[in-house]
Amino acid sequence: MRWVTRRFPHVDRTACAWLIKKFIDLEAEFVFIEWSREELKPEHGIPFDIEGTELSHRDNKCTFEVLVEKYSIKDPYVHRIAEIMYAADIEGELDKVPEARGIKAIFDGLRMITRDDYETIEIGMKIWEALYTSFKLRDLEEKYREQLKSMSSIEKLKFLKELMSKEFTS
Repeated sequence: MRWVTRRFPHVDRTACAWLIKKFIDLEAEFVFIEWSREELKPEHGIPFDIEGTELSHRDNKCTFEVLVEKYSIKDPYVHRIAEIMYAADIEGELDKVPEARGIKAIFDGLRMITRDDYETIEIGMKIWEALYTSFKLRDLEEKYREQLKSMSSIEKLKFLKELMSKEFTS
């Protein structure tokens, strides 16, 4: 399916693209328009993060949160990302979640160094996947804290990587 959003994706749009591709539509293709200069047309695809559409900011929620709610995504790690997203995307909320300022800074820079919107989305999705994975990793480190104490750094990494593939891919 095709999904359409505004050009120059930033924090919310990159996270939404990651969420769409990972949890909603594995075959998603993304299209970018120059909103408000270019008219939104049905053939563009399902609109997201475009003012006045169903999948955009509403009820004091960022688009990411709207997607999570609409598609009933219950994954606890996605909900952690939603908290960061809200703080990074909504004016005046930046300092309410520790990771938000860093995430915003990364995406401020990302859209300046990429050659186009597609590259921004591609790299952005890797950043969101890395953050998602880091939350899983924290839980594993806590769960296996005692076992990890006696391991070298390399042993810990090997052990945790193996656990990640077993616990989160089955």
